Amino acid sequence: MWVVAIFDFPRYCKSGRQNMLLFTKHLEKEGFSKIQKGMYVRYCSTAANARVHKNKIISSIIPRSTVCLLNIADKEFSEIYSHFGYSKAPKNWPKSLDTIQFF
Repeated sequence: MWVVAIFDFPRYCKSGRQNMLLFTKHLEKEGFSKIQKGMYVRYCSTAANARVHKNKIISSIIPRSTVCLLNIADKEFSEIYSHFGYSKAPKNWPKSLDTIQFF
């Protein structure tokens, strides 16, 4: 199960940019990986674990922002096509279920 956070903050004011920075730091602290500027993902082993992480993110949402949280099964996530054009792929590309080692 993947939790996808898609968000947008007002960037025309300093407080909006600061709020976005705080929100992204919170996402990274929770184990999310950046895919695009406004899109982060995290793998969760169970649906209950995904709900826990979604609730933590919901509690940190800042007013005057748009945040969408999605749950996607591993099969659906593996079928996503990504094109990076002239830019490079993210350095910390999230691991899929096939490469995650369970302890």
